[in-house]
Amino acid sequence: MKLIIIGLVVFTFFSLNLGANILVLEGLPSPSHHVLFRVVNEALAARGHNVTAIGADIDHYAVENVTYLHLDRVYESIYASGEDPINFVEMGKINPWMTLAVLTQLILKTFDGAQKSSGYQQLLNYPENFKFDLVIYDFIATPFLLGFMHKYGNPPLIGLTGYNAISMTSVILGSPYHPSLVAHHCRMESYNSFLRRVENYLLHWVDHTIRKYLVLPKIQTGLEKDFPGLPPVAQLEESARLALVNYHPVFEPSEPMLPNVIGIAGLQIQEPKRLPKDLKEIADQRSFVFFSLGTNTQPEMLGEQRIKHIVGAFRELSQFTIFWKVKGNLPLEVPPNLVIRPWFPQSDLLAHPNAKLFISHCGLLSTHEATWRAVPILGVPIILDQFMNAANSVKAGMALEYDIRNVTKDTFKSTILELITNSTYKKNALLRSKMFRDHPEKPLDRAIWWIEYVLRNPNENIFRSEALSLNIFQKHDGDIVVFLSCVVFLCLYITFKILRVIVRRIKVSSQRKKTKYE
Repeated sequence: MKLIIIGLVVFTFFSLNLGANILVLEGLPSPSHHVLFRVVNEALAARGHNVTAIGADIDHYAVENVTYLHLDRVYESIYASGEDPINFVEMGKINPWMTLAVLTQLILKTFDGAQKSSGYQQLLNYPENFKFDLVIYDFIATPFLLGFMHKYGNPPLIGLTGYNAISMTSVILGSPYHPSLVAHHCRMESYNSFLRRVENYLLHWVDHTIRKYLVLPKIQTGLEKDFPGLPPVAQLEESARLALVNYHPVFEPSEPMLPNVIGIAGLQIQEPKRLPKDLKEIADQRSFVFFSLGTNTQPEMLGEQRIKHIVGAFRELSQFTIFWKVKGNLPLEVPPNLVIRPWFPQSDLLAHPNAKLFISHCGLLSTHEATWRAVPILGVPIILDQFMNAANSVKAGMALEYDIRNVTKDTFKSTILELITNSTYKKNALLRSKMFRDHPEKPLDRAIWWIEYVLRNPNENIFRSEALSLNIFQKHDGDIVVFLSCVVFLCLYITFKILRVIVRRIKVSSQRKKTKYE
């Protein structure tokens, strides 16, 4: 009997911890976000969980216990034929308000493409009695995939994102933040002056208003035909137990953080693997520079003239090998020291001892990898948070920022040489790397522990904030400020009235005395 009881306990433990069905909703169409999700998906699968992931970016190779459903119409919807293709180099020049408008349209186009996708229909046609024990979703993408959470019985929800702002968790967890001080993700320059802080404050409020009164109602209407009885999607996302955020104080200014906001920056960084033989042979020969504009910005977006200046600078830096991630061919002759390929094992390449510099768009994952490997950065930000990531790296003393839109051969070359020959940048990179790595556990281990914490405690949510019951006006004490302002105004008004009466009586009394003596 004791053996049977022990067996049941062991079976229950393993079914809870090693055999959960997990639904992963990768709503944001971005290869870099998928890099982060892929690491989590495979780590969960390695622990015996069954992972079903749906997204626009998927892996086509087989991994045991991981099933990918493809949102194959999303990029088609975003880059619709008949419209001008998105050029991120040009998009990065527009002001924050226009950026916010463009992003709003991208969200709605993503939703439209998702609903038309084969993967969406596949998941929609899963048996009604199919059971998921947990849902993980990219909450930066808005909740347009959370209808599946409702369809499968509202299992516990976890937010996960490759983005870094704690303030963004306010939507799902009720995190406090200060709109005038927390940089909005469309902000591209310093916001320390009073007027910049006012603009930053307004950006947060306008963003909130657009999301609540434009985006979410359209998503709600669009989902209701697929998911009968669907509650408000905002209500669904507010059931999130915790948020795994790509945050570390080495990279971002400190913000107020609830206990269920878990920083996982560096999660995608693994022990360096041996480079492919042909790449290793080149890297071993001499010092090299690695150049990548990330997964969304392609070099052709720079235009032929800019590319001519960049390649000209590389040609004159013949003492170094230059690795440049380019899909396709460059529109001019390539010098012998320039190696172009559509893909490089970025993190492994940066770990090589001959890596002297990373010319980067300063996407967050790339910034983390360069910092972890202690490689100085020449930041050439293109859009959104890349500008802030570059500025923070410059502030840390391990980087310089360069305007790639106004590139010239001589200034580009001299900036590269400054970063390589001035040892200060490397020393600061080593210091920043030390601070980034100094943790009691690996970021991936931390993420998996918290995911399985929710699996172990599916019916408990001890972290839920009372702030979720407040609207944004109340959350920022707007109602209290208005009330106290009215009280002060009323007191001043009453005081003014009393003083006015007193002054009037004094005047009347004075006139009577004057009349009496006359």
